[in-house]
Amino acid sequence: MLLKKLKQLKKTIPIIGMVFFISCNEQKKKENYSITSELDTLPKLIIAKAPGQNPEGIEYDKKRKLFFLSSINKNPAIITLDFKGNVKVFSDEKEKKQGESFGLQIDYKNNYLLACANYLESSSHIAIYNLTSGLLKHTINLSEILPEKKLFQANDLIVDDNDIIYVTGRLENTIYKIDTNLKPSILYQKEGLGLPNGIIYNPKGYLLVSYYTKEEANLIKIPINTPTKAEIIQIKGFDFRGFDGMILNEKGNLVGVAKNFDNPKRGFVFELSTEDEWKTAKVVQKISINRSSTIAQVNSEIYYVLNQDWKNKNAKTWTLEKVSLK
Repeated sequence: MLLKKLKQLKKTIPIIGMVFFISCNEQKKKENYSITSELDTLPKLIIAKAPGQNPEGIEYDKKRKLFFLSSINKNPAIITLDFKGNVKVFSDEKEKKQGESFGLQIDYKNNYLLACANYLESSSHIAIYNLTSGLLKHTINLSEILPEKKLFQANDLIVDDNDIIYVTGRLENTIYKIDTNLKPSILYQKEGLGLPNGIIYNPKGYLLVSYYTKEEANLIKIPINTPTKAEIIQIKGFDFRGFDGMILNEKGNLVGVAKNFDNPKRGFVFELSTEDEWKTAKVVQKISINRSSTIAQVNSEIYYVLNQDWKNKNAKTWTLEKVSLK
């Protein structure tokens, strides 16, 4: 009797395995179909009717499926934008003189939107908003810890796994660190690299920062616990001219927006990969785009760049351009 049941079980196991295999394949097909359908259905261009917005930073809220756009004009506020082009005011701090807003970063863990805020290049701050309501919760003055500096620009920022905030101070050539008590300090300063702009955090404990000016550019790896051991990343076969906005995607690759120095109306999106924890890197994708300042990721293949040529700060409309990276 036992022998008969064992024989029946042997016949059943391959069938179960086959069903499981088919189920997994069907799930993969559904996932691939979902990505493909989004590639086809999401608009190539999203037009934001926001007169005078003059955005520099963009961030995508994956939960609410909308974008945040900053404003380097002193008047307009941070706005939200959906895929249909609908615009709403997120924050309006005119009376509190937050000034221009540059880079943006969502902190899902604490339900915050963080913004680099500058006032006439004479002071730089980090503004922290409630992600749901848009209410200003905290303001952190960065410029007060560098009294010897005259020009300031908080340009971009990132939050690590321990709620530490890192900010690129472009005009003051400084990387700031803001602890969990919201106290700022200097993490890194170095002459001769260019000026810091885009920044990302790698969960393995370091920052990647794009430094550039017209004369020089470098991609730097900065260990957060030992910043004095910062290194220039060697990019194979590529004349690095600097990234503005940057993202670390789920593949662990760096996606950055760059200028096209041969055509001021155009730009590029580059995807870089590494095999040695960013001692070196190589270009794996290069896509031509309209000139843009930064980039936001919607899913594993779809990104949107913020077209910005800096010619008309009072333009009535602003454009997000879809980019596909596979």
